[in-house]
Amino acid sequence: MNFFKRYIAMPPQYGLFPYVWLIFLLFPIGYAFPYQTVKQQAIMGLILIFLVAYRNGYVASRYRTFWIILQMVTSAILAVIIQAFYLNIYTAWVFGSIPMRRRSFWRYYYAYLLSLIIPAVTLYWYYGGHMGRDDLIGLMVYGLFCIFSPFAASSIQRFNRKNRQLTQTNQRLTDMIKQNERQRIARDLHDNLGQSFSMITLKAEYARKLLAKKPDAVPEQLLEIEQASRQNLKMVREIVAGLRQVTVAEELINQERNLSVAGILLLTKNEDQLEGIPQQNQQVLAQCLHEAVTNIIRYSQATECYVAFNRTATTFQMQIEDNGRGLKSEDQYKSHGIVGMRERLETIDGELMVDGRRGTQLTMTVPLKMEGRA
Repeated sequence: MNFFKRYIAMPPQYGLFPYVWLIFLLFPIGYAFPYQTVKQQAIMGLILIFLVAYRNGYVASRYRTFWIILQMVTSAILAVIIQAFYLNIYTAWVFGSIPMRRRSFWRYYYAYLLSLIIPAVTLYWYYGGHMGRDDLIGLMVYGLFCIFSPFAASSIQRFNRKNRQLTQTNQRLTDMIKQNERQRIARDLHDNLGQSFSMITLKAEYARKLLAKKPDAVPEQLLEIEQASRQNLKMVREIVAGLRQVTVAEELINQERNLSVAGILLLTKNEDQLEGIPQQNQQVLAQCLHEAVTNIIRYSQATECYVAFNRTATTFQMQIEDNGRGLKSEDQYKSHGIVGMRERLETIDGELMVDGRRGTQLTMTVPLKMEGRA
């Protein structure tokens, strides 16, 4: 396995594309079979050199230019010998996929065009008189495909890199949320419980001293200790209750990870509308979002999930939609998940509307009472 990763495998950040192109090597390999003549053996040798240069073009960093130029040269020679122009596409995807400066990209691109033009002119010189109209049209279409392939490869890899960066950003946000929550808990414990327990300790020591000198004053101290203990218990319950509260934004981060594992793309709209929504409403909406996404993963057979938010002067609305198989009318009232969402929303005077005709669309509307207002 280590040998494969070190000498054969392509870098994982480029995905499966480098392996897909290898299928086309079956054509020149088949052309060279059974490898008995000098020409067939030379063709097979060039294919092996091309394959090594192709792999090292992705992997190498210090000598990358050498491997890419070697790949261009061997592909040009094979194009002249066996008309294997398709091998140039390999080179296009190699330097098009690798992150590099714009100036370096254009240098590779001009060299790449040269590796296309030389064999094309050579073959046209020898066989141009035998080419019909269809052959020339096909050659022009293939030429355009070769010319634009590096830009297509570069575009796809930029998109993939942005997705990886977005995933990493989401992971960092998740870690920041967890860290902030730990700091909040530590602050509450230190500022509130720590001070209260210190006071209980002092009163207990004072009561022990009074037990020998003024026994009648001890019950009063014990009562204050009891009251402080009850206050601490209430404070602990409040901290635990705070731990169980989840905002809609936090739930979106959690559910995006679950949907990704299930192969479902999450798209959101107007997340900024969540700002200022009361924690009680956010808690209920987050629970409904959790239940809705669970149902989408289990039953919908969807590939995309859309979550949109909308706010008016008096209401806040969260809409969850998927492109799955939909929901029957009778299931809208029998489904335990939907019944549970309705019950949760009723606790904050909200309502749920269900549309299962094209996919499933859940619209949750709650009255809007901004935090800090009467």
